[in-house]
Amino acid sequence: MDTFLTSSLTPTSSESSFIESHIGADVRDLALRLKAAEDFRPKYVLQQIAGRQAMRRKMPVWAENPRIVYPVHLSVEQCSSEATANYKRGIVERFCTDISGKMFADLTGGFGVDFSVMSARFSKAFYVERNADLCAIAEHNFKALGIENHSIVNGDGADFIKKSGEHFGVVFIDPARRDSAGGKTVHVQDCEPNILDFQDVLMTKTDIAIIKLSPMLDISECLLRLKNIREIHVLAVDGECKEMLVVLTAEKNDDEPKIFAVNDSQIFSFLRSREQNCAAKIAGRVSEGMYLYEPNAAIMKAAPFNLLSECFSIRKVARNSHLYVSTDLVDDFPGRTFRIVRVGSVKDFKNIEKANIAVRNFPLRADELRKKLKIKDGGDVYIFATTLFDGSKVLMETGKV
Repeated sequence: MDTFLTSSLTPTSSESSFIESHIGADVRDLALRLKAAEDFRPKYVLQQIAGRQAMRRKMPVWAENPRIVYPVHLSVEQCSSEATANYKRGIVERFCTDISGKMFADLTGGFGVDFSVMSARFSKAFYVERNADLCAIAEHNFKALGIENHSIVNGDGADFIKKSGEHFGVVFIDPARRDSAGGKTVHVQDCEPNILDFQDVLMTKTDIAIIKLSPMLDISECLLRLKNIREIHVLAVDGECKEMLVVLTAEKNDDEPKIFAVNDSQIFSFLRSREQNCAAKIAGRVSEGMYLYEPNAAIMKAAPFNLLSECFSIRKVARNSHLYVSTDLVDDFPGRTFRIVRVGSVKDFKNIEKANIAVRNFPLRADELRKKLKIKDGGDVYIFATTLFDGSKVLMETGKV
């Protein structure tokens, strides 16, 4: 247990003053200089400063509330951002009619960000968490945020849902993706709690279950192991895949699950069967003046590579090179768009001082290619190294559209 929980969750006046005056400080540097005092808890103070700094990026509305208390770094690190929490709430509101007359349960409460956003408007919401420290912090923070109609349950989420006599409109689960040694896990069966052990019971207790899984998990594994899947959402924020959400429904669904690739405001939805039955068009040439398209992170994970060619009337530069070209500009492509300035070999690109480098289906890594070309990172020039339809290895100098 965190030692500060044995005394008080809230800071003393001296601790509060110190936190406010050092809110932008380097926490590691501060830790070396901070010494304990009678009414001063160094670990607590550092934890609060680090937590608020992290939440400025993730959940600004929490960071702006001086009454919020922060747990250990891992719990803050693992919590959702405002963008992904709001996206989950959108799923809830789309699937769950008459929210005000139903109940919600978060079986893996954690720091409580998802709970605080998703539980709004339900008649009652249950926050379930094994860790007693997190339960105490959640109780404090929910009051600070003015969240009502909630119950804190210090216990195992799987046990809670098995023993509960209630029926829920929505149940949310964000299982831990770390093993006993602290290493990251990916597979569904390796998460804790293991949803496979109680998914049958779960779906008798709720209308909808939303499972948050690792973005590294293969979608095929989800489809193989989880039942009654209605939708799969791959969420990316600022070009980085953050999570995969699987929506299960109690009602058996014979329709094929829909997959959503979401990167900030860019959303591309598709059926896997359509992707598998679609043949991508391959570019017979790549030349100066053409537009080049790079799929966003969510697309790269969800992999509707053939459908992109069909839906946007663009051509892949090669079957296994996930870059696309067109002669006319496509405005709504789910990714970044560039204009090709020139196409050549490695030897043709040694006169550029600074550029951003990306590789797609190319024998060298980006750092290896940068070293070979002796090019500094950054600037307005973007170089893509790839393999074309005829097997040739080329570099394309481009400018962002």
